[in-house]
Amino acid sequence: MKKRSLYDILFIFLVCGVLGWIFETLVVYFTQGIMTDRGYLFVMGRLPEYLPFLKGVPLLKDLHLVWGLPLIEMYGIGAVLISLFFDRYKKQPAKLFFTSMFGMTLFELLSSYLSSWLLHKTYWDYSKDFLNFQGRICLRSSIAWGVLSLAMIYFIDPFLDFIYGDFKKERNYKRIIVVLTVYAIICALTKYWWDPTIIKN
Repeated sequence: MKKRSLYDILFIFLVCGVLGWIFETLVVYFTQGIMTDRGYLFVMGRLPEYLPFLKGVPLLKDLHLVWGLPLIEMYGIGAVLISLFFDRYKKQPAKLFFTSMFGMTLFELLSSYLSSWLLHKTYWDYSKDFLNFQGRICLRSSIAWGVLSLAMIYFIDPFLDFIYGDFKKERNYKRIIVVLTVYAIICALTKYWWDPTIIKN
């Protein structure tokens, strides 16, 4: 396992969670033509519903309340796992691809079972895809994990290490990471326990 500090791991989780949100949002937009609420970004009702004194303000009366983080935890956790466990295969790209493809598919399968058992919800369904298992995993998704692992190990991870090297020189970098992580936990609790209806699609 690659040695990393807790703050380094949280940094990878936060940055890759945001990159995953951007990726999925763009894919859905270009394939379906719609913008969706995804991850921990919550688009609520109009501002005057919560702050009635704004009803008469022309520029604000039609704005929606937006809070949370543009972050999808599966990508953040996946990036951390890839960085920690598959970096050892960096000099063996074929082994990296197939080992990570198998490992991350297992991660996706276990995550699906956990969601069904703990949250009683299904957050993805591959039942219409070729070579799927119970709609929880499929060949297309497995190949995507392999490709994402290659991208993570050869491009994203070194870039994040470079950025993190500069970021941790900032005096308050640990506090920033902790605050963002705690906020992400609050968002997760909101989405999965306090108000499961907060994400409409």
